[in-house]
Amino acid sequence: MRARLGVVLVALAASACATGGAPRRSTPAAPSDAEIRLYARLLAAADARRVDTLVLDSAIASRWPALRAAGTLAVGQLHAAARAPRLRLLLADSDTTVAASAAFALGLMRDSAAVSALASSLRVSAPVAREAAWSLGEIGSPARAAILDALGAAARGSATAVVARALPALLVAAGKLRPLPVDVIAPFAAPAPSRDVEVTRAAAYALARARSPGGARTLLALATHSDAEVREQVARGLARAAAGDSLGDSARVVLARLAADPSAHVRVNAVRSLGSYGPAARRALVALLHDGDANVRVAVAQSLGGVLGSSRRDWREAWDADTSFMFRRSLVASAVTSGVILNAIDEDNPDNWQRVPDWRYRAAVAEAAAGATQIERIVEVSLPLTRDEDGRVRAAAYGVFAPYVDSAGFQQHPWRRQFLLPALRDADFTVRASVLDALAGRARADEVPVVLQSYRLAMSDTSNDARVAAVRYFAAAWRSDSAAFGDSLRATLRALPSPSDPLERAAGRGVSLFSHWTDAADAPHPLSWYEDVMRTIVLPSLAGRSPRAEVVTERGSITVELFGADAPLTVLNFTTLARRGFLRDTRFHRVVPNFVAQDGDP
Repeated sequence: MRARLGVVLVALAASACATGGAPRRSTPAAPSDAEIRLYARLLAAADARRVDTLVLDSAIASRWPALRAAGTLAVGQLHAAARAPRLRLLLADSDTTVAASAAFALGLMRDSAAVSALASSLRVSAPVAREAAWSLGEIGSPARAAILDALGAAARGSATAVVARALPALLVAAGKLRPLPVDVIAPFAAPAPSRDVEVTRAAAYALARARSPGGARTLLALATHSDAEVREQVARGLARAAAGDSLGDSARVVLARLAADPSAHVRVNAVRSLGSYGPAARRALVALLHDGDANVRVAVAQSLGGVLGSSRRDWREAWDADTSFMFRRSLVASAVTSGVILNAIDEDNPDNWQRVPDWRYRAAVAEAAAGATQIERIVEVSLPLTRDEDGRVRAAAYGVFAPYVDSAGFQQHPWRRQFLLPALRDADFTVRASVLDALAGRARADEVPVVLQSYRLAMSDTSNDARVAAVRYFAAAWRSDSAAFGDSLRATLRALPSPSDPLERAAGRGVSLFSHWTDAADAPHPLSWYEDVMRTIVLPSLAGRSPRAEVVTERGSITVELFGADAPLTVLNFTTLARRGFLRDTRFHRVVPNFVAQDGDP
């Protein structure tokens, strides 16, 4: 698929309330210049990851509701623990946007002391109750009793109307608990004429997400539900690990039926679960190689490892089922997990993908090697690609070695580090960043000088990835091997100037070598820059004029609404890149049906 404007829709609304997207806002009265400046100072503090108590307190005390809500949310984003008691009080605020922001912020902080107050907020108003339910789920075990009490009241019919409207969010929260409270969730999945389908969907999701053996029996009973989203969760939750021996045969029969469901989304999930049954699912999956939906075929290709066996003939027949890159890329990777090297990546084939000009094919070869069961095969396939001319291919190749660096057999294969350490001088910052992250799992003092050279090289990078990864390595090495740091090395690290990037400073937080970095608290931009963000992004969004992006592809256009009031800096970054043409003429390089389609970074 070719895109004139590609985008990974992952974090555009990262700051929005979790369960309902951006909260609805009434059109505000025009703020004063002083309020705009204070809001800008709040953005600057958040951008610097700096807890500025004066700014936070002033924002929360503002008469402008939008600023009060933003200040409340910033407390959670910055994990300003000293202000958590204030957030608990704000749960009862008369402005539901502020109260909902307080509920969400307490979840970001996982404030276990707020459980009682959040439980009370379940009875306040629907927007606040939904965010309170989400936060109780984030807090987890300390909130277990509160979640189950609220669900018990709903099951008995004694819950308030507000709690009833928050019921789907409560069920999702219950799905995060361990052990999973199947006996409490299951009744909400049982068919009932008057039950809101959103409740059934949430209950099915909670049971499927955990892939709990206790939930599989309930999911089996929902296999013929009229709602496709419910059937999606049934298909997702009947994987072999959940069904076990006692329900495995029944689950496989149901999954085979769901694999013929009218909804492609249901079929995709059924395919993934069928793949977990190994050779027993062979007939059902092979039949779906010719499904009319491309995403189903890709899901089949991704699920055949361990199902199709080691017969090259069978894999060649699967290869001929679909000529698309995404399908064949997925099939190549699945074949490797079964010990089969298809012609496309066979080094003896003169037309193999290693020689294709399109970088995606060469990267696919490297990534396919990750499924090999022998390190020698990984070295054979991926090591040559660490010398590829394209940094994206090199990053993919090094990424295959990365898991082995921190594996139990690391001491038996020290030469693996010999493959990775030279990559710290790579011209591509993504290569250096990924290798540093891999090495940090077993960071050592004797490697710090090499990482220090890489850090200095990264000073001229246009992105902070490699710099942040290097600081994380320093921190990991110090925590695990500080006794091996000589005086000269300590002095060299202590002499590093405080980075202007807050993420670099955050990576070194808590390490005595970088204690002087905490004094550098300036925001990345002058205050006037944040004031401009206020006037061009935040204020129009608050007034109902949110920015929009049009993603134009060969198969049609997608219009995306950007939550400018909730994630203004992310929205600004995205729109700036789009206007510069950074996202133009890119291709979707990774697709996982029912999960993600990635594009946007050339």
